[in-house]
Amino acid sequence: MIGYMILAVVIVAVAAFVLWPLLRSQRQVAVSVPARIADLQARRQYLVQAIRDVDFDHASGKMLDEEYQETRGKYIREAAVVLRDLEQEAGGFDDEINVEILQLRALARNAQLTVNQEPSSS
Repeated sequence: MIGYMILAVVIVAVAAFVLWPLLRSQRQVAVSVPARIADLQARRQYLVQAIRDVDFDHASGKMLDEEYQETRGKYIREAAVVLRDLEQEAGGFDDEINVEILQLRALARNAQLTVNQEPSSS
């Protein structure tokens, strides 16, 4: 009988050890950056690197002035659109965060009022 109990404890411990990373990763996914923002950030990184590459190619003489102005302008315009989209996406999160902060402040104020209003035992 004791052998079965020890076996059950070992099985539960092994199962917990194996499942813990899986359960932990699910919580991390809920907090991760939404896919749209991640895509925009990746696009922004690509465009920043592309602008640097174009600047380097022009500085090293691999690109003519006219081609440089056209290509760099294209990347700059595209980057401006991506930055605007990122700002709009992040703005929605800022609003949600501000609402939550206001709710937490109201809860803290109510809790402080409750503590201050309780009669002290003298």
